[in-house]
Amino acid sequence: MRNAWQILRDAGLPVAAERSAHTVDTHELAAATRDAIAEEPTGRDAEALGAFVFAWQQHWPAAFSAAFAGDEPTLLAWAARQLPDDNRYLKLRRIAIANLAHVL
Repeated sequence: MRNAWQILRDAGLPVAAERSAHTVDTHELAAATRDAIAEEPTGRDAEALGAFVFAWQQHWPAAFSAAFAGDEPTLLAWAARQLPDDNRYLKLRRIAIANLAHVL
């Protein structure tokens, strides 16, 4: 199995890192999101992942609900705690939306 963070980067996580040519499906992306959160990331990785979670939930709510059935409130609460700077959040979210549009 590929590393959770690489799967997230391939799906468009807004971080300055190389993407591979691998495609990502929704189930793989959801599992990688859960795994990355379980690692308790901090700093820029946590901010990027928080913005990514919100971008997915706000722009593709049906896909988000299907992928995280039952876990949505916990994921959204975690994401909210990672985003102390509104301006940075908006920038990261915009990037995540543009990138996720190619995956979802």
